Amino acid sequence: FHSENSNTPGLRRTVKNRLDFHLSYCSNLSNHFSAIYERLRRHFQFVNEAHLFAEVHNLTKYSINVYGPRHLNPSFDQMANLFVPATVDASYQHDGTGPVGGYKDECNQWNTKGHRDRIVHVDEAALATFAKLYDEPDTPPRRARLPALHAGALSSVLSKFSRHHSRLADLKGQYCLTPSTCWNEKNAQDDGTIIRRSVSNSSFCVITRDWVLSGPHFFLANPFNKSPRTRCASNKAYDNLNLETLPDDYLPRSNYLPMADRIEYLHRTPRVSWVNAGNSEAKPVSEYFRLVFRKMIGPSSERTLAGCIIPPGVTHTNGAISVIFKSNLNAVRAAAFLSSVPMDFLLKSTGKVNLYEDSISSFLIGSTESKSFLKTICRISILNCLTNHYSPLWEEVYDLDFADQFWSQPDNPRLPQEFWQNLTSTWTRHCALRSDYARRMALIEIDVLVAQELEITLDELLLVYRVQFPVMQGYERDTWYDIKGRTAFTASKGLVGVGLPRKGGSTTPLTRIRTPEGKIREGNFGWEDLYKDGNWMVPDGTVITEWVTDDTLPGGPCTVERTYIAPFARANREEDYRTAWAFFENSTG
Repeated sequence: FHSENSNTPGLRRTVKNRLDFHLSYCSNLSNHFSAIYERLRRHFQFVNEAHLFAEVHNLTKYSINVYGPRHLNPSFDQMANLFVPATVDASYQHDGTGPVGGYKDECNQWNTKGHRDRIVHVDEAALATFAKLYDEPDTPPRRARLPALHAGALSSVLSKFSRHHSRLADLKGQYCLTPSTCWNEKNAQDDGTIIRRSVSNSSFCVITRDWVLSGPHFFLANPFNKSPRTRCASNKAYDNLNLETLPDDYLPRSNYLPMADRIEYLHRTPRVSWVNAGNSEAKPVSEYFRLVFRKMIGPSSERTLAGCIIPPGVTHTNGAISVIFKSNLNAVRAAAFLSSVPMDFLLKSTGKVNLYEDSISSFLIGSTESKSFLKTICRISILNCLTNHYSPLWEEVYDLDFADQFWSQPDNPRLPQEFWQNLTSTWTRHCALRSDYARRMALIEIDVLVAQELEITLDELLLVYRVQFPVMQGYERDTWYDIKGRTAFTASKGLVGVGLPRKGGSTTPLTRIRTPEGKIREGNFGWEDLYKDGNWMVPDGTVITEWVTDDTLPGGPCTVERTYIAPFARANREEDYRTAWAFFENSTG
């Protein structure tokens, strides 16, 4: 190891050290953290994305650690999300000017540039903040787990998080989690609890109790993200759902079917940890609305914390983990906060690749006393309550103030400005946000409302986005919306089949282009026939119609018509954050 007096660690000489433990989350060493922190001088955590170890998986994490004599007070430097040793040298030599950069650069390549702010100094006060955020209550600072902080400026954000007084753990006895084994995809099939749907069975769920939820079914604030194809052998064999045409009572296909004996199935379903008044035993978890998250997470993914609310009756495989609340209002309250970029960042900072109970219990939630409480509750409800299965939830949490909301961009033609005033206490399909652009805007407004409640600044929110969400940035740079807010084209890997293909060809859908003058062209067109190299090939008012095969609804497959109307535009998240920030900061409601 290197001398603690070395100004530039010169890690090129030690890159062949054995793969080390990731100090940030090695639970069996927690009792020894104090001794480690008192001797630690440098902690450099790498991800094998650059394949420095060719025989090791690219997502494997390892660290190089420099130790010295015991110090009375811990004081060391750490760097996270490193790909090559040269970044360490460059960071110690950097003058601190310019943006720090995120995981990836603007060319979507792993960021290996050095920057002084990549070096995060950790002392006793920082460890106290980490203990409050990532560990059990009253954990001593010197037994805290280290987050994978990408930049020193993010330390102030964590400090503000640690001062927030509402946490999920504060609702002790008011919520519980499904066991991590429910339903284990192998064991539950072996004992007959669930049955794999055969490829000859193309049917859809009829009632919610037919639905065994899998990870791709849902995404951020969207319980109806995708439906599996008849032949579904991987997570890529799913089709995106069109929320604008989704029937009121829609349920997707399920890859797994509950056992025929539904009484026994209910008997095997886990129970909540409480007994309601008037009942002699605890109810199954499937009797409640639940907040569900994908269990496998990745700090470098578009979104790490991808959760939504699922209706009663639905069960899920162990690819998901769900939280059940005694109070539906608490479920919605938690869903709002945990759909935000600030809380996604908090989870990303752990460096974890799987979501377990210890992380969930440390989640922050919104305060019922916050002036933004109803604003966030309203927005998360209109995102999740997409079908009539959510009617009881909607009617319970609805407040008259819902109909008095406004968009932070009241002149934006891509937003349904009349949406809010049409909200009613009884659920109808018009109580749900369905266009891509409007749903994106609701999530942006939730981000801002959560940030303001946490008392982080606009600049800090922008920093979190720039540094921690490179994949989202890349997708937003190449996602285009038509004048009605539909996605006309996107480079998002999670939205394959949404919008036009980049290039038209013999295997792409038949497309018609009709200009305002009535000129018509038909063929296999793609996005580059409308826009290429910064030039528009069609005037405003042009209508593009494509005919695609859709197999996401009962009675399919069938040919459906999709229409996009020019002009098209990209959205700018940073500008949208600034606009929403000013709007809510000046709001009196």
